[in-house]
Amino acid sequence: MPSLRTLLAGGLAFAGLALGLWPAPSPALAWDAPGHRMITWLALDGLDASAPAFLRETAVRDAIAWQAAEPDRWRGLRNPYISNATYGNHFIDIEDLEPLGLTIDTMSPLRYRYVRDMAIGRHEHPAGLDGKSKPYNAKLDPMGQQEWAGFLLHAICEHQAILTSQFKTYRILEKLNEPARAAQLQMARANIMATMGVLSHYVGDGAQPLHTTRHFNGWVGDNPGGYTTAKTFHAYIDGGVIAHHKLNYHVLKPGQTYARTAGRDPWNDVLGYVKASFEKVEPLYAMEKKGELTQDAGKTFITERLHDGAAMLAAMYNAAWAASEPSPQDLADFIKYDGFNPAEAPSAAPAPASAPATVTPPANPSPR
Repeated sequence: MPSLRTLLAGGLAFAGLALGLWPAPSPALAWDAPGHRMITWLALDGLDASAPAFLRETAVRDAIAWQAAEPDRWRGLRNPYISNATYGNHFIDIEDLEPLGLTIDTMSPLRYRYVRDMAIGRHEHPAGLDGKSKPYNAKLDPMGQQEWAGFLLHAICEHQAILTSQFKTYRILEKLNEPARAAQLQMARANIMATMGVLSHYVGDGAQPLHTTRHFNGWVGDNPGGYTTAKTFHAYIDGGVIAHHKLNYHVLKPGQTYARTAGRDPWNDVLGYVKASFEKVEPLYAMEKKGELTQDAGKTFITERLHDGAAMLAAMYNAAWAASEPSPQDLADFIKYDGFNPAEAPSAAPAPASAPATVTPPANPSPR
């Protein structure tokens, strides 16, 4: 039976979490908000010609670009429920899979099966397959932000699937073309805009190499290359180097291409995208060591990363749109399960009260 000291410590820890009293570690963001906006605007330029016309309106484009930084604003609240649920969506520490008996190629595309596999790996190999890994210590991670290797690929694919569903709803409402459903259509557009922004954030995170590695903010552990261990490195890549080279949408636009593709199930496409970013981790550290990040080579490197993020995001947007064409059965199911009746809305005029029914007694009433 646990001691009173243990029970009290657990209770105090829970209370601290519930009240949001635990200080969160400084979050490692990927690109500052300007970088996420650049990626979003460039991706929207790559939308398929058949995509909804409203997505080309200036105000809509700007709103989606603003929304691209929303997941970082969630983290800014430093709330334990948000931190535990969403912090891992921003990264995948690829090196941390191997001690659990996993690789990025063998991890399950389904989030909770992946969690199951990581939990089994940690239970069976608490110090890693080689016995040299440091066992996870929950006491040092009260909000559970470092417990898992990260869910970046899952966050990207999950939000792209949600966007596909929202595109389908929009197309159904467009086909129905019923004025009484104007509020539904308005909300369908708003849902699409919000999800496109959130999806942009996670795809943009994937373009930043430091979001694919345990070396996300200075090199950790063995360091034969003598790379920087500064805890300012991540922030410098997110925004400092972008500002130094004066990168913005107008600078990036002429060189933007859209070579990335995504299928109906985009997992393998996202996998390849994130692995390509991971391959840039050590070259990025090497450039910092040589002082090249402030030179033309650094500008080229960061430009390529932003371009790749925009190309992948455009591919994900277009794949969601292509997969969202509703079938006749989709249309019938929507009408059936939506059960929409304009007369039930609070804005509808109330139906006039009906006159009480007149009951005419039978001509020959029964004695009973």
